[in-house]
Amino acid sequence: MPPSTHTYMSKQTLNQTEGQSKEKVSFRVCDIISLDLEKYERKIKSIKIRARSELDIFEWSKRGYAKNNYWIPPSADNVFRIEESNVSREEFIEKFEVPGLPVVINGCTRGWPAEVKWNRETLLKKFEDYRFKIGEDDNGDPVRMAFKYYLYYLENEAIKDDSPLYIFDSSFGKLKRSVQQAEKTILKVSPFDFSSEVSTENQNKSEEPKEKQPRFHRPCLLKDYKVPKYFDDDLFRLTGEKRRPPYRWFVLGGERSGTGIHFDPLGTSAWNTLLVGHKRWCLFPPSTPRKIIDPKLKGLDHEAVSWFTHVYPILVKVDKDQGKSFAEEFEMVQVLQKPGETVYVPGGWHHVVMNLDFTIAVTQNFCSPTSIEHVWLRTRNSRPKLAQKLLNKFTNLSNIGDSSSFVDDYELEISETQSETDDSDGECLCYTCKMKRKRKEKFDKQNEEAEQQMREEYEKREREELERLNQEQQNIKGKENGKRYNDRKINEEIRKKKRKKEE
Repeated sequence: MPPSTHTYMSKQTLNQTEGQSKEKVSFRVCDIISLDLEKYERKIKSIKIRARSELDIFEWSKRGYAKNNYWIPPSADNVFRIEESNVSREEFIEKFEVPGLPVVINGCTRGWPAEVKWNRETLLKKFEDYRFKIGEDDNGDPVRMAFKYYLYYLENEAIKDDSPLYIFDSSFGKLKRSVQQAEKTILKVSPFDFSSEVSTENQNKSEEPKEKQPRFHRPCLLKDYKVPKYFDDDLFRLTGEKRRPPYRWFVLGGERSGTGIHFDPLGTSAWNTLLVGHKRWCLFPPSTPRKIIDPKLKGLDHEAVSWFTHVYPILVKVDKDQGKSFAEEFEMVQVLQKPGETVYVPGGWHHVVMNLDFTIAVTQNFCSPTSIEHVWLRTRNSRPKLAQKLLNKFTNLSNIGDSSSFVDDYELEISETQSETDDSDGECLCYTCKMKRKRKEKFDKQNEEAEQQMREEYEKREREELERLNQEQQNIKGKENGKRYNDRKINEEIRKKKRKKEE
């Protein structure tokens, strides 16, 4: 077992894991719905190849991470915790937002419908055929998978996979389905799943005309939770839903899935509320050197389980000369997140998150009035129009007070980018867009190399063809010259014979 894991587990943790395992044994997807297993086999192979093209289909479990135990004892958790009912918004801003310190909040989920509705069986009945996003391919296009097949995957292949597939979806199931799918679903789900009440008489397809059939709306998960009071003052909402970057996600995954080391884009802060399961976090202040927490090691990829296996042991190892580890030197924060807890991640903090068992969570990025300066400075170059609109809206808000303290110190003109001539916001400098551009450049370079190779091959063939034709012409000329020479010889011999006869 690698040194990144811990053999110690408290009685409470053991009881929790035993409860999770009993739930997995007692509940199977095939017990509730029927699955086309042949279709599943085709789908899962295609999805794995698209989601992680760097891996062969047989390499998903080659490192054997499933054999390791990544749970940590409660004593390793060193984050500060507060109760939502005991801390006001002003106190939260003063103690955590302004100094930029992470904290775990209890009690945010009280009264949320998600506490009851967000479980595997209920979600399976409502979103059986809905295709959630589980990743992106090499072109940056989303890779989606039907929810029923994803849960079946968690019960089977994901148990052995090093880093299982992970639902990280921003749609929250709010896409519409056709009337035919709605009619098919009538027999499977109860009437509360419809946007309007449906009587039992209208559920018979043959008795109701098409134009009177109720239009089906899948229940949207956005209605099942509420933004905690500390984070509902999000200034990005002032820019409009169309222009603002993606900021909220429904998150569901199995053991060892998660998100590798990163910090949130555009300088935004984030909150993550866990409804089911347990998550393991490691957070680092913005001043932490990148080469320390994200080194270039053999066998290390951008998966969370790989980080906890290879990097974490280096960070917690105590140096004999200094007497303390990198984790202590750079003030690493560890969190064992439990159901009902909300983790606040200040802007600029590097963090890595891994699921310790089956988890369901919701997370959002936001820009508060406290962090507006930091976010604006990070946004003005990568998203100049968004930064301009954000700043204009912020300065016009009368209830926030005087916001010109930092506005006058910076030039407010939009930078000279391609956004001046079209509706885009210029060249985005976030990690995702950079990777897309790199992939495009690599693809273009490969095309250029292929075209150059074809051009060289064509020119080579042309040269060979010209040489062949020249050789043929020379051979023909040689044959003709040889024939003329022979003719002259024959004529000379004939003339000699005639002269001899005449003599």
